[in-house]
Amino acid sequence: MPIKIITEKCNGCQLCIPSCPYAAIGMEGDKAVLFESCVHCGICIDSCPLGAIIEVSESGEILQKSISYSNILVIGETDKAGITRLSREILGKAREFADVVGVSVWLIIFASDENLAKEAISLGADEVLLLEGTNTISYKIASIVKAVSGIIEQKRPEIIFTGETIFGCDVMPRIAQRFDTGILSGSVSLEIDPADKTLSCTRPFYGGRIMGITSCPQQRPQIVIIKEGVFREGGQYRERHGVVERIRM
Repeated sequence: MPIKIITEKCNGCQLCIPSCPYAAIGMEGDKAVLFESCVHCGICIDSCPLGAIIEVSESGEILQKSISYSNILVIGETDKAGITRLSREILGKAREFADVVGVSVWLIIFASDENLAKEAISLGADEVLLLEGTNTISYKIASIVKAVSGIIEQKRPEIIFTGETIFGCDVMPRIAQRFDTGILSGSVSLEIDPADKTLSCTRPFYGGRIMGITSCPQQRPQIVIIKEGVFREGGQYRERHGVVERIRM
C-alpha cells in the first residue's frame, strides 16, 4: 500500500530516516519527505512516535488497520519438476491444520504455469495466486516484499507458512518487520489450538540439549519457517477444485 507523511504532524525528529532500508526518506527544511526511491514497504511507519507516517489507499484515503485475521497462507517455491518437495510438505501441514480449525488454504507461487496451480489444488490449496513476472531464484527483494505485503494486507491470513530456503530466509524477516510480528523457526513439531488458532512450535535449544516451545499468541499473522523433511507430504486428490488468480508483478 502507498505510504504518506502527514506534514502537519511531523516534528522533524528524523527518527524515520535511519529506519528506511532504502534511504528513501530525507528532510526538506524541518519536515520529513519521501523520495521517489520509496518502495512503500511500510517499515518506517512504526518509527514515527507521532504517527505522521501512514498507509493510504490508491485513491489517497487513510487506511484503518483490520484486526480480523483468518485462513492460512503458504508461500511456495517451484523448480523444474514443479512444486518443490518442501512446499509440498508445507501444503500438507497447512491442509491438516485448515481442516482442524475450519479455514481455507491460500498458496502463492511465483510462476505463470496454470498446471502448477492445478497441482497445488490437488495437494490441498483452496486458492492459488500466480505471481507472474518473477521467481524465487533471481528476484528483486523490494518488489517481492511489496507484492507479498500487499497480498497479506488484502487477505489477512492468520498463519503464514514458508520454507527455510535462501528465498524464505531473505524475504520473511522483512515481512515480519513490516507487520510487527514474530517468526517461529527451527520447528521439529507444530500444534494448533483449535480455540484461538495459536501455533505451538517445539524446537531444540542449546545445540539440541533441551527442547522448548515457542509461540506467538498476541501478534498476527503468525509466520512459520519450516525445514525440509520435518513434515510428510500430504495426500494428492485430483478431484479437488479451487480458485486460481493471476497477479502481474
